[in-house]
Amino acid sequence: MDEADSKFDQAKPRITISRRHWLLNLGSAVVLSGFRGAPGQRPKESPPAAASLPPGLYQASLDDLTHAYASGGPFFPIPPGCETEYVRPRSGPFVPLAFSAEDFRFVRRLVEIILGEDLKKISEQPALWVPASIYDEVAEWIDLVVSEGLRTRTLARNLSPEQRALAVAYFGTEEPVRELERFEPERVCQEGLAHLDEESHRRFAKRFLDAEPAGQLELVRSISDARPDTSVNHGGTRLFDFLKAESARGFYTSRLGMKELDYTWNPFYEQSPGCTHTP
Repeated sequence: MDEADSKFDQAKPRITISRRHWLLNLGSAVVLSGFRGAPGQRPKESPPAAASLPPGLYQASLDDLTHAYASGGPFFPIPPGCETEYVRPRSGPFVPLAFSAEDFRFVRRLVEIILGEDLKKISEQPALWVPASIYDEVAEWIDLVVSEGLRTRTLARNLSPEQRALAVAYFGTEEPVRELERFEPERVCQEGLAHLDEESHRRFAKRFLDAEPAGQLELVRSISDARPDTSVNHGGTRLFDFLKAESARGFYTSRLGMKELDYTWNPFYEQSPGCTHTP
């Protein structure tokens, strides 16, 4: 897969709800306020800042996010009483929530192919228990999204009529809300990984992870947007669509992805850049 194919066109992101979206999704994620326990339960105490807000959909504030990404270390010191759930350092090696260890390696390899292997050239010295590479970071993000699939559907299906109406008004159509209610990322991954393993056995008499890199690229191309017949839809193509969207989302909301976008952290300029007019 060449560089043009590996940097796939802008993905149409799936709408998911997770704690990490609060930090990482640059305002495109949606937060369902008022859901911190089981469906139908109200939190015992509401933060004072949220007490005056009606339950519904709110975009994450970028005020703290900008500082978090501009900070030098891998983690941002969490201000006392902060409502934003920042990424915290782990106390040990990463343990997948949604995948087995082998399936997580499978997903990580697919992320590597989708994002492009040129990112391997970037060397970093991570802190203890920080993802070793951008591929690990994005794969961990996908594991989190998949692990929260059931919770997302449950919360969406238990919206009150007023909250659901607000969600529809927010998105402008009912389809994104229905997608929240029915999308099963865990099933998409299970069926898609099984499809790739079956195809790998059929073509190479090996499991996907045991196939040669060229064979793995061939298999991914067969389910990607570059496949000969884009009308074909099966477990493999659904997996690719999901991983493509979440890989793009995870990468371009990471520190490395923000640098690639040349995001400048909303700096203050004493003089307007490029302005040649004198006062």
